[in-house]
Amino acid sequence: MLELIRQLVLEKKEGDWWDFKQQHHSNLLDLLHDILCMANIIYEGERYIIFGVTDDYEIIGLNNDNVRYSQADILNFLRTKSFANYKIPELKLDTVFIDGKEIDILTIANAAKKPYYLTKDETKKGSTVRAGVVYSRLQDSNTPKTSCATPYEIEAMWRERFGLTKKASDRFSDILLDYNNWKYDGLSKAFYDIDPDYTMEIDGDEESGGKFWWEEGLFEKPDKFYYLLKYKSIPLHKILIVRFRSENLEFPFPRIEYVTHPDANDGYNSDIYCDLFYFEKGSIEFSLFKHIRALEVEFPSEKSYSFPIETQIKPPIIELPFLLVDNEQHLNEITSQLLSSFIDFKEEKKANIEIKEFDDPILKRYAYERSFSEWAFRVVNEKCV
Repeated sequence: MLELIRQLVLEKKEGDWWDFKQQHHSNLLDLLHDILCMANIIYEGERYIIFGVTDDYEIIGLNNDNVRYSQADILNFLRTKSFANYKIPELKLDTVFIDGKEIDILTIANAAKKPYYLTKDETKKGSTVRAGVVYSRLQDSNTPKTSCATPYEIEAMWRERFGLTKKASDRFSDILLDYNNWKYDGLSKAFYDIDPDYTMEIDGDEESGGKFWWEEGLFEKPDKFYYLLKYKSIPLHKILIVRFRSENLEFPFPRIEYVTHPDANDGYNSDIYCDLFYFEKGSIEFSLFKHIRALEVEFPSEKSYSFPIETQIKPPIIELPFLLVDNEQHLNEITSQLLSSFIDFKEEKKANIEIKEFDDPILKRYAYERSFSEWAFRVVNEKCV
């Protein structure tokens, strides 16, 4: 993120998805208007309001003499406003140092919930954000509070919300999350009741075990098979599924990030594999993960999709310390954090007497690789990477 912000400052201009502020807003209604404008732009990425940069694109930073809000302050303020359908833009506030100066970065997530707008006028200090009005942003200019986004922009927002701008392969991620409208024919086939052209079915023979610690090093070897996700009988996605039968635990095969061996930092010299197993938010695998999990409980909630992965309908025996990442940038941040902390794992590895008692070298390797996965999961969650 630091390099991105530096680059945006060097551009010496503002754009559709980034805006500079010398300090935090003195009137929170102005911040509300800025957030609405940023959240509603048609752009496939995050948007940024960057505090601590002048109109001349000089980084001056922030100090305690300025009005300065926390992430909690901003979220609490937004929750008091009458957003249509209670849909509030997703955001986070980070503080970073650039050239020794503190910069606050308000990141607004891209989501197919546009248009964001209010159902009741909000007025403060003679300024009004109007009900029913859709605000947006064009290049470096927000829609004025007294105006409205163009019909073309508003149409584009609604088309995005309804998934009309997506290809069938991309739309599958969204409709998988509409759990209640899927109809199952036994255990091997299903169709989407709203649009029956979308179907799922089990494909191929089952295999058992594998090469990773959680496939071979636990009390049970999982079965593996494929889900075919089809549109008009045309396969769009073929996703490998893992099932621990006795645990009644089923999920898509996770993605794998190979962390280069920190001992030699050359990718070759190590006695264990430092593999990260993860799901990425917004991916087809994560949507299918949530779909499968939702079928296991009567009333799915965010807890249903929590990590580590474990069975939901009985006390778990297996806990799989897989990670959930926001995007590739987040994965890179996690990898960097683990590499910088790897000496801690080496010390744990040396002190682990229980693992050293394994006579079988393969079982010992599985145990070490499991301990790395558990250590990585702990580091990421304890440090909120």
